[in-house]
Amino acid sequence: MSKSVELTVDKIIKGGLGLGRLPDGQVVMVPRVLPGERVRVQLRRSHKQYQEADLLELLTPSAQRIPPICPVYDTCGGCDFQHATYEEQLRLKNGILGETLCRAGLCREEELPDLLGAPLASPQIFGYRQRIRLQVAQGMMGYFSRQSHKLIPVSRCPLAGEGINSVLAALSASRPFQALLSMASAMELLENPGHNSVILLIHYTRKTRPGDHQAARLLCQALPLLEAVIFNVEGQAKGPCFSDAGEIPLSGLRVEFSLPEGLCGQPLTLALESGGFCQVNLGQNENCIRLLLEWTREMEPTKALDLFCGMGNFSLPLAMLGWQVTGMDMQRSTIRSAVRNAEAAGLADRCQFSQESATKAARRLLAEKATFDCLLLDPPRSGCAELIPLLPGLAARRIIYISCDPATLARDLAGLIQASYRLAEVRLVDMFPQTGHQETMVRMERE
Repeated sequence: MSKSVELTVDKIIKGGLGLGRLPDGQVVMVPRVLPGERVRVQLRRSHKQYQEADLLELLTPSAQRIPPICPVYDTCGGCDFQHATYEEQLRLKNGILGETLCRAGLCREEELPDLLGAPLASPQIFGYRQRIRLQVAQGMMGYFSRQSHKLIPVSRCPLAGEGINSVLAALSASRPFQALLSMASAMELLENPGHNSVILLIHYTRKTRPGDHQAARLLCQALPLLEAVIFNVEGQAKGPCFSDAGEIPLSGLRVEFSLPEGLCGQPLTLALESGGFCQVNLGQNENCIRLLLEWTREMEPTKALDLFCGMGNFSLPLAMLGWQVTGMDMQRSTIRSAVRNAEAAGLADRCQFSQESATKAARRLLAEKATFDCLLLDPPRSGCAELIPLLPGLAARRIIYISCDPATLARDLAGLIQASYRLAEVRLVDMFPQTGHQETMVRMERE
């Protein structure tokens, strides 16, 4: 059996892990701790440069430690920071971001106070998720335990919105749902704010049968909040799709949310098809749009390029302020949504959307000798390294980069700096309170 040792937590690193050292200097990483705490841990797994450990006992707790509100927090792998005050969470995440920038050679430590702005705090620190995904095993639904595939059953998630939790509790007691669960590998619950409803997406392990369809109809009839049940078969969310009235076309199902009038000067409703992407924290999404508009306010609205535009989340607010926006995205459904959203908002004359990869689009625009004043990059977690060398030719004097992964962000920023752009401002956006995940917005200026 692995031995237990005492150590002091020096700092918190990416993923919310605490870092301490053994007397011989070897690094130990342990979850659910805070800087300065004296703890007793059990060494669990040894690596070449560090050891993993589990927390056994708090010997000297931090003043920033609070009791977690979730009954399965100690075992569930979904959250990392419920044991810390929210102010401490923001401080820790901002520190991790600053250290990432310095370690990548993007700035010096003494430059951080001028470069790294105050974190954008989330309007809600619980109940903020508009979408959750649960794993399914042996007829139970829940989250995986930390660093394992052991299922932790849940009937309520404190990060999810109340609509989702209400439907989740009702599903747990539903016999038709248990029949569906037996053939599921995972399930997702998606809040539809514009309809005050919830959509259930079930990842199925085989093709659906009439009995499955009947169970889906019965669920929608029994649960007033449940707008539709979608079956995802063989990894594709193509349906079939059911409401309380029976089978409906998947293309007709829209998730809608509205941006407040004060954000863009007039109200704006954004809609997307159920398989499309939108941020899970809609309140924090508004803060991202607000920061984008703040960073472009002193520029004369001319031409902007949004190379990962999705359904127009950033493109349309810019267009409302007078920008001519060109947007691309690989997903056909999100481009359909972007076109519809632009038309519904009366912005079709200011927006041009096309289904195209960012790299292919950049090459085409370079061949056409097109230029833009402002460039938006909101790539997936893997970043956009192959795109970076093409960007200088588009002549944007400002680039705004939105990232969900500090490592790929640092890599891409280094490429942009080599391409004659400089870091002007970096802001942590706390899109996922209680977790170690980080969203970052960066403003870069052409030298």
